[in-house]
Amino acid sequence: MKTIILMLCMAFTMPMINAQTSSNSKVTVNYSSDDTGGKGYKVNISISNTDDTYTLKASFPSHKTDEVKKFLNNHLEAKMSKVYGSYAWNYNSKGEEGYKVKLRKGKLSVYLDKEALSIDLLEDLIDAFSDLRDLIKDK
Repeated sequence: MKTIILMLCMAFTMPMINAQTSSNSKVTVNYSSDDTGGKGYKVNISISNTDDTYTLKASFPSHKTDEVKKFLNNHLEAKMSKVYGSYAWNYNSKGEEGYKVKLRKGKLSVYLDKEALSIDLLEDLIDAFSDLRDLIKDK
C-alpha cells in the first residue's frame, strides 16, 4: 500500500516539476587592454535574456559614445530625446512600454519587454544589440 501511495505521489509531482521550467540566461562579457596609448581600454557588457525581458548594460570608453548614439538612431524606431546630458529612446506599444534605451557618456542601459513587442521587432532589436555589442568592444 505504501508503495502505491508513493508511486501516485511521484506521478502527480513529476508534471508539476516539469511545468516550472523556464529559459533564462545571463551573459557577462569583460574586455580590458592597456595598449591604447596609456589611457587603457575597458569594456563591461552584461546581458540578461529571460522569457519576459531582455536587458543589456554596458560601460565602455567615453570616446565611443557618439558612435553608439549614431548606431542607436539608425536602428531604433523611437525618436531620441536628450535630457541632462543623456540620451533616451522610449517605445510604447498599445499603452505598454516596449523598450527603454538610455545612453550616457560611456554607459548604455537597454530594457526590452518581450510581451509588449512583436516577435519581428524583438528579433530585429536583439540582432541590432548583438551588432552594437561588437561595435562597443572594438577599439
